[in-house]
Amino acid sequence: MGKFKENLQEKRRTPKESTVEAATTIAEVAVFSIVQLKEYCWEHDLAQSGSKLQLVQRVSVHLKLPDASPEIQRQQPLKYPELAAHDIAYKLKSWIYTCAKNAALRGDATPGLLTMDIHNAADHWAGDHTTCSHLPGVTKCVVEKWTDEKEAKYPEGGETHKAVQEFLKKYITETKMKCYIQARENFISETFHSVINKFATKRIHFDASHTARLACAAMDWNENIRRDVRATYQRASNDTAVRRRAKMRRVLIERTIHWKKALAAIVFS
Repeated sequence: MGKFKENLQEKRRTPKESTVEAATTIAEVAVFSIVQLKEYCWEHDLAQSGSKLQLVQRVSVHLKLPDASPEIQRQQPLKYPELAAHDIAYKLKSWIYTCAKNAALRGDATPGLLTMDIHNAADHWAGDHTTCSHLPGVTKCVVEKWTDEKEAKYPEGGETHKAVQEFLKKYITETKMKCYIQARENFISETFHSVINKFATKRIHFDASHTARLACAAMDWNENIRRDVRATYQRASNDTAVRRRAKMRRVLIERTIHWKKALAAIVFS
């Protein structure tokens, strides 16, 4: 079995032709290693710097492959154009965050309800609010953060609707939602750790004041974790970035230090 897996992986890695020049699509160029791509760039006086993704794009453009040009890629029809037209990927990110936040506010420790709430996004965007009426009051029809549009994003029962449903059922499971219910692997843990590093750096973790510093970090975090949004602004897109960034940025209200004043009043009164 191990030998079979090695042969299968070798077949996947090895292109049909042994030279980069024989590639006819970007997918065939991507099969070659970074060393092979750099050798091709060196032979044809092309830049050899950058990641493999950049090398593949550079070699594909030099080979004049039909799917290499960014203009041609933009002209290719999308399988689900409604997803790009309404920015469903970004809306889904906000939807999941809002559902998890609502579950925490109502003190619900049931991963099944959170899973159903997230799965409801596919029907909600299709204009079907049947499930919305059966969910708890705070989770009815989660409002999109950056738009006032209320109409359906795609036809109910269409290919796009089915694709979103299948995607959510595959990746949003009750097993994964347990981590969000138990406040693991989310932004709350990360923000608290950043506050701990602010008040109790690693070099003083064994100092006598470490416990007091942790208490200060907890008070500061509790006071500022639920700050309201003061304004939003459009973020300039970076076409060179591999990872897609959010289009809108939020500006929160200023941090407060009321806990410091209360602590000083107790200590020095």
